[in-house]
This record gives sequence, C-alpha cells and structure tokens, in this order.
Amino acid sequence: MYACMYAESGEVWVWGYGILGLGPKVNQCPIPQRIPPTLLGQNELQPDTKVVQIQAGMSHLAAVTNKGDLFMWGHNRGGLLGLGHDKDQYFPLRVAVGAPVKKVTLGIDHTMALCRDPI
Repeated sequence: MYACMYAESGEVWVWGYGILGLGPKVNQCPIPQRIPPTLLGQNELQPDTKVVQIQAGMSHLAAVTNKGDLFMWGHNRGGLLGLGHDKDQYFPLRVAVGAPVKKVTLGIDHTMALCRDPI
C-alpha cells in the first residue's frame, strides 16, 4: 500500500510500499518523498505547470496538471495505465489522451478520465 498527496504549489509527495514513481529501485519509503516536478511536466518552457489532482488506485497512481496533461505510473496489469503496453511504469509518464483531462479516477483494475472538448 502507498499514499500520495499534492500541495497547492503542485508538488507531489508519495510514501509507502510498491511502485511509488521514484524509480525501479525504490519500492518502499516510510516518509513522504517528493517526485521531481520535471517528471510531471514542469520545465524551462512550462515553469507554471503544476499538479492539480492526484489519485491512487490499488496499484497505480495518476496526476492531472493545470495544462490538462495526465501522468500515470505503477503496476500496469492489462494496460490499465493507458500507455499502449502492459509493462510496469516506475516513473510518472504522460499519457496521450487526445484531449485535456479535467479529472481522473482509479479503481482496482481500471482508470477513467473526464476530458474537455478538444475543440
């Protein structure tokens, strides 16, 4: 089990056991650790990008940015991360959704995203 939270600044923190988004060698963390903002879309060209929603499923996590980007990581049974393959994802990875994401929700073995009209 793991837990996650985000601050108003957009920083994301994870802790617990499992795929936390901190790499393949980190499978447990007893205290909260910050995921580098660059892994969630913030960079020199988009310094104002920040996470505005985070969700945790049984074995996967999702984050939505203020730009409408969806980032997923964790166990990828049956391709539930939406990445086009079924390999586990050890770092947050942007999902090509095709429209800006407003909200995301995760279940035991599924992911659902509510998107804005892309027009």
